Amino acid sequence: MEDKTKIKKLNIPAADLPEVPRKEDGTIDLEAIKLGEDEKGRVIIPDEIIDVYYKELPDGVTNPNKDKWVYNAGLLKKADREVQKMGAEALNAKNAQRRRLSETIDIFLKKKASFEEIEQLGLEEGATKQDALIAAMFTRAIEQKDVAAFTSLRDTAGEKPTDKIAAEIETITAEDRERIERILNRTKTQDIENVD
Repeated sequence: MEDKTKIKKLNIPAADLPEVPRKEDGTIDLEAIKLGEDEKGRVIIPDEIIDVYYKELPDGVTNPNKDKWVYNAGLLKKADREVQKMGAEALNAKNAQRRRLSETIDIFLKKKASFEEIEQLGLEEGATKQDALIAAMFTRAIEQKDVAAFTSLRDTAGEKPTDKIAAEIETITAEDRERIERILNRTKTQDIENVD
C-alpha cells in the first residue's frame, strides 16, 4: 500500500510555488522578476522567489529588505538585523573611544610644558609637552645610554634601516645573457664529467 500522506506532503509545497519566468536553457530569467539593484550592484528580487528558488539563483541576488542574499552557488544567507545593529553600535562605541584617546593624547602633546620641565630639560619658553617628551628621550638616550630611546627617536625621524631598501636594477644585455648561458653550460658539463 502506498503512503498517501508522503505524496500529499510533497505535492503541497510544489502547488504553492510561485511562478517564475525561465529562459530557453531552463534558468530563471532574472530580468523578468528583477525589482532593481542595490548600491553594491546586487539584483533585487521578491522575497517569496528568493526563499523558494535560492538554489537556482546566481550569487549576489538579494531581497528588497537586503537581509537575505544568495552566495556560494546555492546557499542562502539570512542577516539578523538586530545582531547587525548591536555589532554596529559596539563598533561605533569602540571607534569613538579610540578617537577620544587619540584626541586626548594630541591635546596633551600640544599643551605648553610646565616651567619645571622647561628649566630641567633646557627648552625654550613656549615649548609643548611633545617637545618636552622628545627632549627627555634625547636626554635618556645620551645620559643613560638607553638604546630603546635612541631607536625610537631614530625610527620617528624616518631613519629606520629596514625601511630603506637600496636596489639598483640594471637591464640584462645580450652579452650578459651569453655569459650566463656559458656558465650554465660549463657547470652542466662539469657535473657530468665529475660523476663516476
